[in-house]
Amino acid sequence: MYIRKLLDDEYEEVIKLIYQSVHHICKSDYTERELSAWAPDNFDRVKFQRALNGCYNTVMIDKNDIVGFLSMEQDGYLNRLYTHKDHTGKGVASTLLEDAQKWAKNNGITEIRLDSSKTAENFYLKRGFSECGISVLTHNGVVFKNKTMHKFL
Repeated sequence: MYIRKLLDDEYEEVIKLIYQSVHHICKSDYTERELSAWAPDNFDRVKFQRALNGCYNTVMIDKNDIVGFLSMEQDGYLNRLYTHKDHTGKGVASTLLEDAQKWAKNNGITEIRLDSSKTAENFYLKRGFSECGISVLTHNGVVFKNKTMHKFL
């Protein structure tokens, strides 16, 4: 497995990965309505691609397949970190996060911030992140209360 930057022709594959990740990995923490709002069947590819412009976007590749995806904004806000449903527990997210932290340090970023899903809270806590508040986010008309976390580099 290796990490590389997201290519322009891979948005559809990443959208599929996000959909499967949310609907399979997060299903014990969220209702079906919440899952469908977070990762809808009619995912807006254009809006998604626009949201990634200017971000540090990387993928984990295993045998020519994308098995993980990370997107971090230029100011250190980690907006997306997903692992393919069949690759959880194999170090994909940890490796992508380590790579993003190195990138952040090399670009003068001293703190990474994020809004964690319920499913990912322990993952981030085990990697040195601290809770610093609650965020209220709305996706497709559904309100989500996430823990705001940060880590100083």
